[in-house]
Amino acid sequence: MSTITNHDTKVTNTSKPPRPKRLCFSFAAYANNLIDCLKSSNVVVSEGLSDTEFSYLESNFNFSFPPDLRDILQQGLPISPGFPNWRSSSAQQLQILLNLPTLSILRRVSKTRFWHPSWGPKPKDPAHAFDTVRRILREAPPLVPIYQHCYIPSTPNIAGNPVFYVDHDGHVSMVSFDLIGFFREAEFIYEAVDREPVWAATRARRIDFWSEVGDGGGGEGWWWSEIKGELGGCLEGVLRSLREGGWKEEEIREMMMTMDGGDEKENNSCLMKDKEDIAWHVSVLSLMLLRAGWSREDVVYSLDVLGDEGKSWLDFHEQQQTTITINVNDVDVM
Repeated sequence: MSTITNHDTKVTNTSKPPRPKRLCFSFAAYANNLIDCLKSSNVVVSEGLSDTEFSYLESNFNFSFPPDLRDILQQGLPISPGFPNWRSSSAQQLQILLNLPTLSILRRVSKTRFWHPSWGPKPKDPAHAFDTVRRILREAPPLVPIYQHCYIPSTPNIAGNPVFYVDHDGHVSMVSFDLIGFFREAEFIYEAVDREPVWAATRARRIDFWSEVGDGGGGEGWWWSEIKGELGGCLEGVLRSLREGGWKEEEIREMMMTMDGGDEKENNSCLMKDKEDIAWHVSVLSLMLLRAGWSREDVVYSLDVLGDEGKSWLDFHEQQQTTITINVNDVDVM
């Protein structure tokens, strides 16, 4: 199911007053409560990992489970699709999961010549640039898979590290300040976890490499980062409105990259050069949301970006309906 389809539920939920929190002073108690919530949400959970199993995994794959993730996996091991099966998956499967973030970034560097300013001056030779990024990645904290494309750094080996989303194209974004926040907003948990530790993070800890490359961490920004002035400000407004509307970073990334048309931007074959280009792409996003069941008021509120004469981009879309309809059939909402 498309993440867009689920938005009506989210809008309804955010209108309700927040549930009172029951503070939990023991992380073990929190972990036990979380496992119960996973089970009640139809997530298959097997017996927790033993100390022997933890030692085997850490010594064979050369990483350490951060203590908060370790406490959860000791209480129970989620094995539904999307979760890493630390007990039954083959060594090759686990190694692929652990290597995937690094391989995705290297693929992006090789394919698009992506370069982050924090890596220093960009070498002119692509091969040299690739080798430089590979060396930097060797020194970066390893990422431990949690669920699908979501990972937590294994170092520093303390509780409270942020959770990052790394897609197959090597784009990185931070999805929560810590593991507690990740599970609090997780799509696979139907009801909120009753207890929340008093030490739940209220800001993100800086993680070498990943905080810099991730969105909002002084890193690359989005694909429109090279667009200056009103055009870039338009898309920044869309991004800000979607975040304020309760969308998760993974969902925002999917929608905004759909507007971009994928890696074409990075291959310089689809640069947005004028206001009509921006307006068309925002209008396509408007139509996607309308097709998914949003009301016109929800679309205007979420995109809340005005064009000439104080008109919203949805007004622009309706005026240009004929032009947009010719091309929008290529957009797959579901």
